[in-house]
Amino acid sequence: MHTTAFRLARGVVVIALALVGFLVFMRPTNLDHNLLSNLLIERISIPGLPSRPDFSTYIKPTISPFSVLKRAGKTDPTHTGIYEKEWTHSAKASSTNLFEAGLLLQLLPDSRQARQDLADSKTQFVTKPDLTGQTLYSPDPFSIPSVPQAYAQSHVMTLSGTERGDGFAYTAVFQVGRAVIAEVITLPGLIRSTSQATKVAQDEHALLLRDEPDFSMFRTTTPVLASAIFWVIAVLLAAAAFFLPEWAPEALSRRRASHAAKDLERARSQYRARGRRAVRRHRAPAWRQPGRR
Repeated sequence: MHTTAFRLARGVVVIALALVGFLVFMRPTNLDHNLLSNLLIERISIPGLPSRPDFSTYIKPTISPFSVLKRAGKTDPTHTGIYEKEWTHSAKASSTNLFEAGLLLQLLPDSRQARQDLADSKTQFVTKPDLTGQTLYSPDPFSIPSVPQAYAQSHVMTLSGTERGDGFAYTAVFQVGRAVIAEVITLPGLIRSTSQATKVAQDEHALLLRDEPDFSMFRTTTPVLASAIFWVIAVLLAAAAFFLPEWAPEALSRRRASHAAKDLERARSQYRARGRRAVRRHRAPAWRQPGRR
């Protein structure tokens, strides 16, 4: 019973050491900035826009106009990044930008730096937004329920060089932990309605509350073939640890006993052979033996 328990313990120790080695050496970890995409919602529900983004990209934080973000990108690039997603009307004329939605994620190393970046983002996207090819006026702040400390405004929007209102732009920024979100939605129409912009912000806020605390830009991979070879070897070593410590001495003892028996038999055979030769040397000649005359 004790021998079996010791055998099992040795096998378990080998497997445990193999598991530690596998986690340390066989699962490489790499930095993947595209994982930032997981912190932005993948679907929106705005009539006239596709449900999924038709453009998404990672942006280097070192080219950001915001000093806090740029500095963090240089000093802590593994925890800093920018990612953008855009939804665009498929039939939008190339000369207008009246029907699109965009989300910009800015990830900072900690919430303190994120608060500083939020102040810059508020100026850039809400207080004094600058949209290419468009003029914004008549700002009107609005609140976003369930998104605390969000800054949001709607603006009457016209194409540059015209005076009539062609639609509305809705801009908002908010922070969740290390993440700062900037939202820009431009929609044609004559009625100012913040419901769609509010819904997008609420969905994004809920996603960040769930995923931002444990988020990392490091991806761990597991090579299949190398892992299979590793575990085959580990199982063989565990089997060896289970059987060899008791089997090897027994096998060695049996081998020694076999060699000893062969040596004894060889010695006996040699002894008998020497005895026969000695008897022949001391035997009387045939002519002297009785009955041979």
